[in-house]
Amino acid sequence: MYGPFHRASKAAVTLPHVHFQPWVGSGYERGIAGRKVLVLGESHYCARTEDDVPEVTVNVIRDLLDSESEFEAYKNTYTKFERALAGEELDWQGKARLWNSVVFYNYVQTPLSGPRRAPSAQEFRSSETAFFEVLEHFRPDCVLVWGRRLYNALPQAGAQGEDLLLPDRDYQETWTYTLRDGYPVRLLPITHPSAGFTPSYWHEAIMSFINR
Repeated sequence: MYGPFHRASKAAVTLPHVHFQPWVGSGYERGIAGRKVLVLGESHYCARTEDDVPEVTVNVIRDLLDSESEFEAYKNTYTKFERALAGEELDWQGKARLWNSVVFYNYVQTPLSGPRRAPSAQEFRSSETAFFEVLEHFRPDCVLVWGRRLYNALPQAGAQGEDLLLPDRDYQETWTYTLRDGYPVRLLPITHPSAGFTPSYWHEAIMSFINR
């Protein structure tokens, strides 16, 4: 299902409008079930000025994959998402294989001033150019959007896609952006993994979406 084991992502990519550079898995081109997947988080909270650096997203994933790193509460969010994507609990090598199969990017390109503050409408709007730059560069087949708040704040360009039938027989709206050369990029909003998130439920939904 996942690409071969690697300890680190590819060399950092420089994108002119992107401040928080994405984590780029070394097996991203092979993807998951043959699909290139971009995982879209919302924002970074930087407690100190010196924390606001372009490598912060990459450093978060590197810390997550470091078996000697101390546990911090934020890691629970990533662990639940890993289980949802993999369909099982992962050991350290499994974690590395999973994160090296995706690109992870945080949408809002300015740091938030507090850990529970929602981004402003202006912060969402000012991040649109960078987001489309990321899509054009990485050309994912699928984007997994963390949370309804972020999904609702994404650019209105594009069109609504085919609804996804969920495990409880409800339906989930999807969205599609079309790149400059006509390539379609499909988006699925999922419950944010930080709370109220059932990995087994979302594994079924995510894999159904990826395998379309």
